[in-house]
Formats: sequence, C-alpha cells, structure tokens
Amino acid sequence: MGYHVAMRRRSVLSAAICLCTILMLCSCVVAEKLTLKDEITVTKELSGKSHVDLSVDDFFVGVVEDLSDWESKGNNDPIVDVAIQDFVKNLEASNVTSSIRFLETGYNTYMGDFSFSDFSTLLVDLSNGQADQTIVTVKQVDSRTHVEISINMENYAQLTKIIPFLADPNFEVYGPLYNNDLTEEEYLEMVSFILGEQCPESIGNSKISIQVVAPKAIVSHNGKLRNSKTVEFSFPLIDFLLLHESIDFYLEY
Repeated sequence: MGYHVAMRRRSVLSAAICLCTILMLCSCVVAEKLTLKDEITVTKELSGKSHVDLSVDDFFVGVVEDLSDWESKGNNDPIVDVAIQDFVKNLEASNVTSSIRFLETGYNTYMGDFSFSDFSTLLVDLSNGQADQTIVTVKQVDSRTHVEISINMENYAQLTKIIPFLADPNFEVYGPLYNNDLTEEEYLEMVSFILGEQCPESIGNSKISIQVVAPKAIVSHNGKLRNSKTVEFSFPLIDFLLLHESIDFYLEY
C-alpha cells in the first residue's frame, strides 16, 4: 500500500507551498528544484519562475476521496483536478504572476509553469493577505542574499492559511496538530491500524528533498552542496508529520 508523489519546482515559494499539500497519509517522495532568478533589486523584489511536474497514484487519490467523502458532497471532478484548478485560480488572482500554464499530461499527472515578479507579494497573496508569515524569508545581509525556509509548530497555522486543505477535519488528524505529542512508534502504530500494515514502511521510506539553485556562488548553507550554485536539503516525511523539532533550511549567496 502506498502512493507516490513526485514534484519538481522552481522558486522558493514553491517549496513552502507544495511541501505540505502532499504530506498526508502514506508513502511520499518529493523532489523540489528551486531556481532563484538574478539578484534582489533595490526594492528587494525577488522575481523568478516555477516549473511543476506532479504525479499522484490511484491509491492516494482513492484514500483522499474516501476520507473527504468527496462524491457525496456533489463533486464530479477528480479531487486532484480540483486542487490544481484552485491553485491556478489563486495564482491568477495575484498581481505579480504571469505566464500561468497548467496541463493534465495523463491520468493524475500534471505539469505547469508560472512566473512571478515579486516573491514576497506572491506569498502574501497566496496566504490570504498574511503579511507576517515566517515560513519563507529572504533578506539582505551586507552584500549577500539570505534565504530561509522554516516549518514548525509556531508557524504551522500559517501553512493552513496558505493551504486550507491542511485544516480540513478529514486530514488534519494525520498532521502535527493532532500528533505532535506522539512518539514516532505510536504514530506509525496508529496509521497502520487506520490505513493498513504497509503504511509505516511506506512512511519510513519517504523523504522530502529540496534543491535550490542560486544565481551565483553559495557561500553558506546547512544542506549538501551539489555544485557552487546548487544546494540540496532533505528530511524524512515523518519529521513533518510530527514536527517534534523545527524543520529549518538556509542558504546565503
């Protein structure tokens, strides 16, 4: 039993947003490739573009639809289609996005592209005006650009504003709000009982990787340097599901 989700994205924003849309239930492998465009301008606007490849297998879709009682609520479109459509609508509502193009490339597989002229404004737009978010921060330190991604119990509520799906009663019971006080062993026992005996192994084999490509040489980071401009961060899925400790990444270029 398990599902497989593979994603590749470009832009820091994508990391914060897509990270949690697929972190529910069972087996999951996430690969993010984030490309930062040029340097921050005098007005500190960070522009960039995102390419997304998404594939979700039948098991994940089935579990999601069953738990949310999808069909009985009068929904005729597949749940993944609706999630993509909602994301596109949110992108189109922002004044800093352009060249938005998402396509269904096969059964439960999608690809998309969009550009943004101001990362900070886009993040606020997608979080319903949440200007004080602390999940992703970009700042100037002397002549360098410092990027941080942080997910913890203190800012988890911010994620639910960006992704209301996480606050749905059918799904939040699998996330950290309900399970932060459980040990890993207790959590895996719970999901094994609810979702099947293979689920703990699937979760154990799952991890999230974020690859960031900077516009110039990276001078400091807490990940694994792939080359002078590329650093990779990764962590087990279970770390997000329990959030016993803050998940923090940074790079400076």
